[in-house]
Amino acid sequence: MLYFNRDGYSTYCKEYREYWDWVDKRNDERYENTKSHGKNYDAKNMMHVFRLLDMAIEIGKQKKVNVRRPNRDFLLEIKSGKFEYEELLKMAGSKQAELDLAFDNSDLPDEPDLAMINDLTYRLRDKFYKDR
Repeated sequence: MLYFNRDGYSTYCKEYREYWDWVDKRNDERYENTKSHGKNYDAKNMMHVFRLLDMAIEIGKQKKVNVRRPNRDFLLEIKSGKFEYEELLKMAGSKQAELDLAFDNSDLPDEPDLAMINDLTYRLRDKFYKDR
């Protein structure tokens, strides 16, 4: 009698198909950039990880979103592949701890004010369509 892991085989087939779909559709310029710096990680994605962590920390501490980044040069260094992957993971771990602390000490509400958001959305749409 022959036994096999049907779920395991199905999962393997799905992941194999998804990988080759990704290869077909990937951004070749971005992939070449990843290969060119020789670090074996998606540097653009990693840059965004740090940008988003920093922005989240600022929200927790300052209660506002700062779009212009004061550490632009650092972010561009990440994007260019200046850092080793393990080094970035350690830095991201420190940022995550800082983020947790920022929100532990923040007086921001745990839940959004849905009534205010809905009212604001209604007023903005109303103004947008009246001004057209």
